Amino acid sequence: MIDPYLTETADQAVRDLHELIGLGLTNKDAEFDSILQYPPIKTSRPMSEEEFFKDYSRPKDEPLTIYAHIPFCIKQCIFCHVPNIIAASDAEKDLYLDNLIKEMDLWMRRLGVSKLKARSILLGGGTPTHLTPAQLERFLKAFTSRIETDAAVQFSCDLDPLTVIGHEGRERLKIMKAFGVTRLSMGAQSFSDEILKNMNRHHNAADTVRAIGQVKEMGFKQEIEFIYGYPGDTREQWVSTLKQALSYDLDEIMIYRLKIIPNVSHKAAITALLDKRGDLLTFNEEAIRFKAIGYKILEDAGYRETVERSFTRQPGLFSNYRNDFMGCQNDTVSFGYYALTMFRDRFAQKTRDLGEYNKAVGEGRIPLRAGLIRNRDQQLRRNILMPLENRGLPKKQFQDITGLQVREVFGKKIDLLKKYGLLEETAEFLNPTHKGRFFIDDVTQFFYHPDLLPFPREKYNEGPLNPYIDNAALDAVRQ
Repeated sequence: MIDPYLTETADQAVRDLHELIGLGLTNKDAEFDSILQYPPIKTSRPMSEEEFFKDYSRPKDEPLTIYAHIPFCIKQCIFCHVPNIIAASDAEKDLYLDNLIKEMDLWMRRLGVSKLKARSILLGGGTPTHLTPAQLERFLKAFTSRIETDAAVQFSCDLDPLTVIGHEGRERLKIMKAFGVTRLSMGAQSFSDEILKNMNRHHNAADTVRAIGQVKEMGFKQEIEFIYGYPGDTREQWVSTLKQALSYDLDEIMIYRLKIIPNVSHKAAITALLDKRGDLLTFNEEAIRFKAIGYKILEDAGYRETVERSFTRQPGLFSNYRNDFMGCQNDTVSFGYYALTMFRDRFAQKTRDLGEYNKAVGEGRIPLRAGLIRNRDQQLRRNILMPLENRGLPKKQFQDITGLQVREVFGKKIDLLKKYGLLEETAEFLNPTHKGRFFIDDVTQFFYHPDLLPFPREKYNEGPLNPYIDNAALDAVRQ
């Protein structure tokens, strides 16, 4: 049994959920979907390198947000929607790393720079630390030699626990430290060995504990990630996982909901659960209970949500990459197979075929698969909903990017969300309330174009917050 106050917190969250269903904001089954960018990837079309760069003007002297994708993993986790490369040979990794660096050079020529000035940096995947120490050192030497940076730039790297423990793990940590990596994000997922086994993870809880200690000893800032709502997990186990995490005095703790609805490009094995969930509303109510329990435990321990899903005790400790990419809408250039480059008025994704990626780069081409040049409507919506999704919207940022006051475009929608306690507003900022932050995926979908909403209209009640009700003021400035 969990503490009664946690049960009441969870029950109140479900009552809030039903209120939003009644108002039409949340779909009737409380189905969950989220995106990393707007408009969604599904809006993209085949796009060549020449089309992508046509009429593109790089913001003068502005630093770039930089991402490098290392797609290699030991195993494919059941919940992962990224098409990673499993059990690659060292020769395959070496070829990929060579081509990733060559791709950097192709982008630099396109952008007209001899070095990339960095705002923030992330190495993601996949598992960047699945490289051997020698490969990691060789890659980081070439990668950092092409980037202009300083000590104030946050340099993050994703990892899993097994790759940073023991002698070899320590060597990887020393190498990352030597090349300026400052922050590590560890996918722990759970402190239940049974749940980890069900996820097809290749580490156990004891490995995670060892990794936390070794990372802390080396002086990195570290974020630990946990999934809630995974099949077989219980409220009691979820409470136990979070309380154990709190015992290590971590810099950041991220909790995120199991994503069952797949990305457009790849379906994780967990997607097979879609038709086996029974009553959807009951299933999703339980996920909301897990989330509410997680928020309560972390907030009671002095942690606050800084960027979406990530909690810290210090307001300045969060992923600068995520904030730059999602919140500030800064130009982000990404290198590697499947990676997504996001500029202020367009985006493009690389091929998910590794052979095609290697061939294109070998021929001197950036291997773009698809992309989109955003229209005016898409730009306006993107520049309110993505900052709100991540943290909050500085009104001046919206005006600087779009040339309009946010209230000129979305005043009616803002007032409706304020009326029902989901947004709060000052002269300078538009921010989600605590309740709005908890249901942020639904709040931001209120600003979607109706054609791009993830669920059909019949899935929503016809209430005042039905997201299919468009904003007439937006029509006047859409062209």
